[in-house]
Amino acid sequence: MRSNRYLIGRIQIELNMPDDMLSPQNLKKFLTNERETGAVIYTLEFSDDIQSIESMLRARKLEGSREVKRDNLHVFTTECGECRVINFHGAKMPYAVTCQKDEDHVQVWFDRGTEHMLIYDTVFLSALSLEKQMIRDAGLILHSAYMCREDQAILFSAPSETGKSTQADLWEKYRGTRTVNGDRSLLLRKEEGWYACGWPVCGSSEICYNESYPIRAVVMLKQAKENLAYRMKPVEAFRELMGQITINTWDIPFQMKVMDQLEILLREIPVYRLECNISEDAVKCLERAILQDETGENRI
Repeated sequence: MRSNRYLIGRIQIELNMPDDMLSPQNLKKFLTNERETGAVIYTLEFSDDIQSIESMLRARKLEGSREVKRDNLHVFTTECGECRVINFHGAKMPYAVTCQKDEDHVQVWFDRGTEHMLIYDTVFLSALSLEKQMIRDAGLILHSAYMCREDQAILFSAPSETGKSTQADLWEKYRGTRTVNGDRSLLLRKEEGWYACGWPVCGSSEICYNESYPIRAVVMLKQAKENLAYRMKPVEAFRELMGQITINTWDIPFQMKVMDQLEILLREIPVYRLECNISEDAVKCLERAILQDETGENRI
């Protein structure tokens, strides 16, 4: 067995796993030599009979407790805590089963037949349910292309295939920015304000750096033939951002914490709508809206 510690945002996790178990390259960017108390400990194992693990845990399901069933995820509760059964879409047999032993200890079993797929961040890290750990520190995981300009973060958020990475690429081409993560960012509120932090999952963009910058703006994208940018009203921004934050919808306290933090974010960070095409004019349009808003000339 090998043991490594990782620091993601302000949360430290420890992974104890077999020597031959693969892990994603991006996760290694979050390695830390520090060993703080209060880390979340994960014990990872391979199983040659993952369905028997699932059956064993289901036999311990608390009577009357709620069970969530989706195509690729089943969630139920035992006396120890939450258990998850994770499938690939359309698969009948799970590739991972997890069991929360207590608040700071989680057991994870991976099906031996899928060991070669653990190099993919979405496969490996889905089993760790890191959003559960981040919300304990009031951290929000936002589906976004996270770019840095002049040591400040601008986050492009929207549903998949809307063009988040495309807009980040345009800024890189025309304004010399740099993309920190092409698919996710961790949002944390510190004493000096809100920060975008690195996240070990980056989707198909393959762009992932463990870097943190103060947030200048969040931008909600919408494809359009003509470019238009303006600051969104809080109610509209709240609704759209909720749809792009990783949420355990079955966990009411989780949802309430997200909503509380999002309300604070909207009071302190501007959120813009950018209706855009793929051109330098889209960059100019957003740039102009942000600058005018910051000088008090374009507030809604």
